[in-house]
Amino acid sequence: MGVKLSMQSQLKALLLGSLIGDALSMGSLWIYNPKMIERKFGRVSDYNLPEPNKYHPTKKSGDFTHYGDQTLVLLESVAEQRAFDLSDFSTRWRQLFSNYEGYVDGATTDTLGHYSSGLSSEKAGSSSNDLAGASRIAPILIAYAQKDFNEVQAAVEAQTAMTHNDPQVIETATFFARVVFRIIEGIGIEEAIEYAALFDYNHLPAEEWLELAINHLELDSVSALQKLGQDCHIDHAFPATLYLLLKYGDSFETANIENIMAGGDSAARGLIIGMVLGCKYGLESIPDKWITDLNAFETIDNYFKMLFPENEGIQTDLKGGKVSFLNSEGHKLDARLEQPPEQPKAIALFAHCFTCSKEIAAATRISRALAGKGIAVLRFDFTGLGNSDGDFANTNFSSNIQDLVSAADFLRENIAAPTVLIGHSLGGTAVIAAGLQIPEVKGIVTIGAPSDPSHVSHLFKSKLDKIEAEGEATVLLAGREFRVKKQFIDDLNNQSVLKSLIDSRVNLLVMHAPGDETVNIDHARLIYDAARHPKSFISLDDADHLLTRKKDSTFVAEMIAAWSTRFI
Repeated sequence: MGVKLSMQSQLKALLLGSLIGDALSMGSLWIYNPKMIERKFGRVSDYNLPEPNKYHPTKKSGDFTHYGDQTLVLLESVAEQRAFDLSDFSTRWRQLFSNYEGYVDGATTDTLGHYSSGLSSEKAGSSSNDLAGASRIAPILIAYAQKDFNEVQAAVEAQTAMTHNDPQVIETATFFARVVFRIIEGIGIEEAIEYAALFDYNHLPAEEWLELAINHLELDSVSALQKLGQDCHIDHAFPATLYLLLKYGDSFETANIENIMAGGDSAARGLIIGMVLGCKYGLESIPDKWITDLNAFETIDNYFKMLFPENEGIQTDLKGGKVSFLNSEGHKLDARLEQPPEQPKAIALFAHCFTCSKEIAAATRISRALAGKGIAVLRFDFTGLGNSDGDFANTNFSSNIQDLVSAADFLRENIAAPTVLIGHSLGGTAVIAAGLQIPEVKGIVTIGAPSDPSHVSHLFKSKLDKIEAEGEATVLLAGREFRVKKQFIDDLNNQSVLKSLIDSRVNLLVMHAPGDETVNIDHARLIYDAARHPKSFISLDDADHLLTRKKDSTFVAEMIAAWSTRFI
């Protein structure tokens, strides 16, 4: 069973995914000839400009259609009100269209006319039978993710009815809200859709249309939607959306591209497809460029933070898993999260070597290779190193252990606690000591690790007398100068890491090169002998201490992945 995505990752991806599904449709919206889409845009994999004199001539690539603009207004309302408020949404929605330069569809025109005639928000909605009214619900779902579903249903139905007061459209909003909420609970897409279809709907033949979608799964997207219907009327768009989710539901990217290439009203379908698949697979499933090139990304991000001010979770620029977290001293530590393409089987925490950084070749290669094997890996810079805050001179081996515990806390709160700790050189010694403080850990890996942290003292042996006499000294380590204080030396000398192994009962994998000139192979023997079973040793043959050759770090990753299958 895979590691469950954090709720925040699901909710943010749910929201971004929905709006991205709309923006991707901008250039080809309402082109019903798939061959024309292919001639004009090729296989659509990025945002495109709409054609001049068409529905959205003032829009730029990366903008939203009129559906997405309304969804953004709903997000603004929900974020500022911290809940769905029909009156507030109604006011903002009408303001959007008071001087709107984009396309104004029939449902909007009818609803505005009803408002002008004095009808209330509850009665102003048009009778339009379009999927678009039910497609905007992502902002409500993120705000109500931990509410009773009765509250969710009331909110999504009210927002839908405000512009599309058609019973099938309203029940469609409830249907897809049920799908998303089942996915949040950890259910697969097919199972979530089948679950939602079991409910009794007064006007929505959900089971019948689900069966219709299933009967077309052997067809490609173009052929299937030409039979099911490319337009946004519910009797066509509902089964077509289910078809796309079931046929291509294992890939956020593929499903959204196939949706566009099939033609027609791809924006209405895209809002739902992006919402469902974003929720299922998280932020890492969305191509970076679809996020960074989304013109409203900063606005969306700010509104999301308004809804979750005390739990910002993974801090990321969405360009490759860049994250940060606070350690026990309040310093911000810079990190990188390598995620597999699918939901991870396990979470690992990687500790780099002494005075190195998370970007050292071995740490990077091993982390990425493990991600390719289905294991997510967080690697970070210890306090005062790399891009992390703090002063290295004020750190010691004990603070490194606490940094590891803080990293585990961060993972536990945002994705899942690490079950595997991996440490290179002194980082290996640190993960042994930290393992006792992270209860979820099932396996520890050491790579070229010293059995005693005081081993690193030999690196500045010539300055030990000065450090003892003056309290500190500047030492040259790996070509760089570091200020080392007496407290650092004292802390190293007061550690008893091997005792941690005696007290630990987790799986241990010791990896060491017999010819390691920095940390002698005898340290591997001491670590191995001190540990209880289950324990394993793998020789790294002629690898150097820093695993500078790619083939060595690749081998390490393959061995860790194979070994960890025993307990993840």
